Amino acid sequence: MARRPHRFTEDDFESLEGRASKTEQKKAVQRMAALGEQLAQLNPKQIQKLPVDERLIDALIEVQNISSHEARRRQFQRIGKLLRNEDESVILSYLTPQQGAKKTAQLQRWVERIIKDGDPVINDFCKTYNAAERHTLRQHVLRIHRDLRVEMPEAELEASKLKLFNYVQQVALLSDN
Repeated sequence: MARRPHRFTEDDFESLEGRASKTEQKKAVQRMAALGEQLAQLNPKQIQKLPVDERLIDALIEVQNISSHEARRRQFQRIGKLLRNEDESVILSYLTPQQGAKKTAQLQRWVERIIKDGDPVINDFCKTYNAAERHTLRQHVLRIHRDLRVEMPEAELEASKLKLFNYVQQVALLSDN
């Protein structure tokens, strides 16, 4: 077997930075399907008011009439696929009132502690919320620290923090069930 003629360089890793692994992609699909299950628990009037694509609204209403386990599973996969095209912060802001302002403030404190203290707090968070993935949390924190280190514009730094907060909100919604 031939050896690679040269060692990996920093440029090789830079091109991969920011890309999600296959496992992360699969877990994101599972999280979206679980969010779809939470959305499907809303009543039809609330579903109609969702600021999302009409196909997603139709799929959420359809799933309430399906009784077969396998058919429901497939429908939730479809809903998860449709949710990928939507702005997750809008969907989370619609589901957040179910959590309440106190819970949202608590999650914001978690995010601040995770950014400040790193791994020990990530471990505590994962113990508290069983749907959390350590690796995904670490990746978010590493991106935020990198943005701070290279002095990215404030808007990009806030976007990175918002992604972490959205992930923490998703995990909290999914762990409460």
